[in-house]
Amino acid sequence: MPSLRFLDLPGEIRNQIYQQLLIIPSLSTPRLLGDPGIYPQILSTCRKVHKETQQMLYGCNTFLAHHNLLTGLPRLRMYYDVISKPNLIALITRYHIRVRLDCDPNFSVANATNAFMGMEELTIEVFQAQFGSSDYKVLKLFEGVRGVKRASIYGSVSGFPEYVEWLQNSMMTPGEGVVEPFEKGEVEELHVRLYDTWTHGGR
Repeated sequence: MPSLRFLDLPGEIRNQIYQQLLIIPSLSTPRLLGDPGIYPQILSTCRKVHKETQQMLYGCNTFLAHHNLLTGLPRLRMYYDVISKPNLIALITRYHIRVRLDCDPNFSVANATNAFMGMEELTIEVFQAQFGSSDYKVLKLFEGVRGVKRASIYGSVSGFPEYVEWLQNSMMTPGEGVVEPFEKGEVEELHVRLYDTWTHGGR
């Protein structure tokens, strides 16, 4: 009886094996024990396996966007090397970016639009040094992004939930779709209510 080689397995079984070896949960997914390991060495097995796995490794994982260069020099996690080859970066369609509301970013609206337009997934994780100390001005840099299949914004955003919802929907609007401007008064009214609660105990 001839021995069974790996490539003799049905493609769907090989894909299940590849998923176990190459895909880790996104950064926004709670993990009690940290990330499982990945084993990109399998890409070096042979040309056929390389062809089958390269798209999965780069296209199905969520990568950290660079805080300044955005989709330039992404990495799977902070403890992995950055991706610098343009042909590999072109395969990445899922990004997670960390944004500080109380720091001036080093990218523009045009940079963010060009980087994230039409992505499969975009998650924006928001930080600020002191709760309630910053508004959503930095997030406005993402207002030109369109065509994202799944957009999510979370973190220090409780002061402007209406804007967060609007921006998520805006980024998931098809590229040719029309987006109504956000009504700023809704956020200002919420800030007044929160300020009264913090300073007067809601009285």
